[in-house]
Amino acid sequence: MPANKKSYAVLAALLVATISALGWQHRQTTKLRETVVRQRAVAQEQARLQTENRQLVAAQMTETELADLIARRMVGEQLRTQLATMQRREAAATPAAVAEAKAEILSLIGNSVAAQLWQNAGQATPAAAFQTTLWASATGDIDALAGLLAFDADAGREAAATFDRLPGPVQNELGTPERMIALLTAMDVPLGRASIVGQFPTPTGTKVAAQLVDAEGRLKTAVFSLRADGDRWRLVVPAEVVRKYAGWMRAPSH
Repeated sequence: MPANKKSYAVLAALLVATISALGWQHRQTTKLRETVVRQRAVAQEQARLQTENRQLVAAQMTETELADLIARRMVGEQLRTQLATMQRREAAATPAAVAEAKAEILSLIGNSVAAQLWQNAGQATPAAAFQTTLWASATGDIDALAGLLAFDADAGREAAATFDRLPGPVQNELGTPERMIALLTAMDVPLGRASIVGQFPTPTGTKVAAQLVDAEGRLKTAVFSLRADGDRWRLVVPAEVVRKYAGWMRAPSH
């Protein structure tokens, strides 16, 4: 083979080898870059997960806080159920349904009057306001009942504190602490019969002794305080009654 042809052959071989080497190097560089990109992505994801984990740990509830949350939600559902019961009572207590039985307002003084005959007797006297309170409870008129209740400073604070513990959606449904207490008061009223057996003036109003009978015939006697608000009488809700309601709404501590 001539010398010049040998030289061309050697050059061609070297060129092929160089191209092959460059191709291998390019492939290796590409793989290395892909590996670096993957490693960076993995590192970024690990960093993100670690950040989220720290945030979750920081926001994690204690056992007591979790118990409080569960209890508040349970109370909220109970109040919603009771509110629905009041709404059904109000829907059922249409004027047409009771007009025949209520030709006149029967006084509770000395008379045992059945729940279906309780009426809106106004608030001009303690006895009338007491019957109107029973009527609002029996008919599920929470707004009317809230307007019939009076709170002293302690009772008002207790009611507000209890209301503040409720879940936001339940607060929105109830509206105010006064409506919350009105709802609970209505649920406490036995729907059997009622009578006023005595009235006793006090320096701040009047006490009414009443006998209340539930639907099963169980009787209890209780004394209620009423006070004048201008020309109207209202039922006084003591702080201890609000605390009683708050007691079963308060989440148990663990």
